[in-house]
Amino acid sequence: MSSLSGWRRKARSADAVRAGAVVAGAGLNMLVNTGPVLLFSFGVFVKPIVAETGWSRTTVSSAVLYGQILLALCGPLTGLAVDRFGARRVARFAGPLLGLGLGMVGLLSNSANSFVLFFALTFLLGAAQVPVTYVKAVAGWYDKRLGLALGLALMLSGLGVALLPPLAAALIDALGWRNAYLCLGGLVWLISVPSVHWLIHEPPRVGSILQPGTRVFATDEPAGLTLSAALRTRAFWLMALGFFLISVVVGAGTWVLPIVLSDYGVTAQQGAFVMTIVGVAMMAGRVGFGALLDRFFAPLLTSMMFVGAAIGHVCLAAGIFAVTTPVAAILIGLTLGSEVDALAFLTSRVFGRRHLGVIYGSLMFCFSVGLGCGPALFAEIFSHTGSYQAAFWTAATAALIAAVLVAGLRKSELRFEG
Repeated sequence: MSSLSGWRRKARSADAVRAGAVVAGAGLNMLVNTGPVLLFSFGVFVKPIVAETGWSRTTVSSAVLYGQILLALCGPLTGLAVDRFGARRVARFAGPLLGLGLGMVGLLSNSANSFVLFFALTFLLGAAQVPVTYVKAVAGWYDKRLGLALGLALMLSGLGVALLPPLAAALIDALGWRNAYLCLGGLVWLISVPSVHWLIHEPPRVGSILQPGTRVFATDEPAGLTLSAALRTRAFWLMALGFFLISVVVGAGTWVLPIVLSDYGVTAQQGAFVMTIVGVAMMAGRVGFGALLDRFFAPLLTSMMFVGAAIGHVCLAAGIFAVTTPVAAILIGLTLGSEVDALAFLTSRVFGRRHLGVIYGSLMFCFSVGLGCGPALFAEIFSHTGSYQAAFWTAATAALIAAVLVAGLRKSELRFEG
């Protein structure tokens, strides 16, 4: 019996090591997910592409909207895939396909329409290199400290936001925008392939020990609602609309920051540095907010972060961009660092983990559409008014509405508390 107990302790210790490895592997893939690589680096590409090709800023910017729509449509399918086949199997293809798409953008974009086509197609190819896949991987290993684990795993997407736009700007200066996309594609392959192979593990399955050599797992069968049951709840639609609106706000805010600075005469490298501020704030938000989610009422905490994004856009609307842009970058970055954590955490607590992939993927549909709508909305307002002033006030209002919606979640609706 004592040997059996010792074997159990060793099995638990091995599983603890694997759980930590999953957090690390998920983090490395978040470093090169579609957000930092495609969306949040896009602002430093816009003006060089327009300057070299003569394509209109509005047309080039529309590529993000179409790409995010395709990404959003794939969200539920990605969730179904990770529920059915496991996060590790899906992740094996996710990074390489995203890298392939980036290479296509650099090599095959010969007109404005072809650029929009291949850029949007890259979002489609990278549809699994998103938080849905890696949230599912982490959530299978953690319960009591889920918020902190998610925060640590998703934190490196903030590092990606901090590093990749300045890196992209340097590559554009040295090699041109086409080769810059090729280099980003290679970077995705270099990081994603080995990290998935060595670090991502499927979570323990339910089992019991009958003899030494049979694996033991202390986990229970995860509980949770089906997608159809979730769609009939008030909480699902409050979250769907609230996170759609805040993704419009942060998607537009992060896209426009380097462009606004460039319009005021700041160099591309200096303009890209503002995204480093966003990324550092995002990392702080990921870890700090993730730890707070385990301790405080998540809807109210999330609502407070959304108010921060509203204040950030009010700062931009106030002008004096040399002063207000860093403040806005910090506030928007903190919100960006908290929203995906909050959505994953709330989905797990409101709807359970059994069908987490497909429900979270469905909510990410709304989130992804919002990220695409933000830059397109700002570009459209700019084309009609010649400035982003009205866009900043629109975004601030949308952030406040999102805060009210998420704050409307009741404690009784968080029925799967760890």
